[in-house]
Amino acid sequence: MSIKFNVVPRKNPRDLDAPAKYYANIVGDGKTTLNDLARHAGTMSTVSKADILAVLESTFSKIAEDVADGKIVYVGEYFTLQAGGSSTGEDKEKNVTAASIKSVKAVFRPGKMIKDALKLATFQKKA
Repeated sequence: MSIKFNVVPRKNPRDLDAPAKYYANIVGDGKTTLNDLARHAGTMSTVSKADILAVLESTFSKIAEDVADGKIVYVGEYFTLQAGGSSTGEDKEKNVTAASIKSVKAVFRPGKMIKDALKLATFQKKA
């Protein structure tokens, strides 16, 4: 299986008169659901899909709670997940409050196993 990409033209924002250059744009191709993960794990062990699904649901629920509590969640050599965000700038430190926070997002950092898998990835132009 390969990572799919399409080709997109992009203008140089510093020189709008310059001709567009063409870039590879990686695109999603299919999806994997929690059920898919549980089914796969069930075929690799003696544990049933239902039991695996219960464990995954419980695990991901705990991950969500801990990220919302400001913890950095380390999931082995697979990935880390934590909260990140942006805020408005203030002239004085004392003026920075929780109301200064404009947005919050999940910050995903792949671990060694995912990085190694991506190093071995192949690419295929989407038809």
